[in-house]
Amino acid sequence: MDQGRTDVSAWEFLHVEARGASEKMWLSEPGGSSARPHTHWLFKPATIHSNGHRQIGDWTETIAAAVAAELDVPAAQAKLAIRDGVEGVIVRNVRPVEYEMQAGSLVMVDEIGVELRASNRVRTATIGHTLDNICRALVPYGPPPAAPTWSSCTGYDVFVGYLILDALIGNADRHEQNWSVLRARSSAGPADVLAPAYDMESSLGFQLTDEARTNRLADATAMEKFAVKGTARRFDGDLKTPLVDFAGRAVAQCSNAGRERIAHLAEAIASVNFEELLASHPGVSVVARRFAGTVLEINGRRIRDVIRT
Repeated sequence: MDQGRTDVSAWEFLHVEARGASEKMWLSEPGGSSARPHTHWLFKPATIHSNGHRQIGDWTETIAAAVAAELDVPAAQAKLAIRDGVEGVIVRNVRPVEYEMQAGSLVMVDEIGVELRASNRVRTATIGHTLDNICRALVPYGPPPAAPTWSSCTGYDVFVGYLILDALIGNADRHEQNWSVLRARSSAGPADVLAPAYDMESSLGFQLTDEARTNRLADATAMEKFAVKGTARRFDGDLKTPLVDFAGRAVAQCSNAGRERIAHLAEAIASVNFEELLASHPGVSVVARRFAGTVLEINGRRIRDVIRT
């Protein structure tokens, strides 16, 4: 057994997660309860293809969470895990007990009347899932709970922070089910807010074999091309827009406080020791860590160049 994994075999099973194409289940940590959602974790088994190739999405999700924590971008906590001999990742529930959670697809209908249907797509993007519509839909929402560095910002400002995180790690899967808001259960309760970021395993070349990573690492031009290839393919009208350019454009619609916070975020990216961070997270080969570090270095530079312009 990988010593870097939390054994969740004895954790209480709550229910299967219905959303998404792959099998996932909700578990309660020892001492947790059904009435305390922050004690619930989503277990996502690692994907192994019929040819035996194992994706490292469980590891990339933990790295995405660690990078987010390092940069003070609100995001779900994630840990490598194993359950009954099956390796995967556990991701903590981001919903506090006083809130209901609602996915972006429903937020768009409720707030601006735009219905996002999975059957109504242009290739990988649902029609209507645009940056402008998201900006309009998030007007009533503030920053996530327990996010002090974003306290003077709007919900949309924080969403742009997620887009910058996506651009950094190469996550091109921010579709309308992969962001949510938190709505107070009671009118006397807290203000409605954006939920922390979650579901970020589709990043850092998670699908590649180590042979493919090695070949790209040997060619600086190939690595640059790989980094640039990450596009905003889940956003209507931006299927071919590089993630970095998409995030840079999103900053223009931020509040003044948001733009200031984004500028600090870009500076923070430059100061993170990604090599040290990756070394502290076991579970993959040396070449996989080298590849991830190179992607973070390239995209970090590209983000700083865009934010400064």
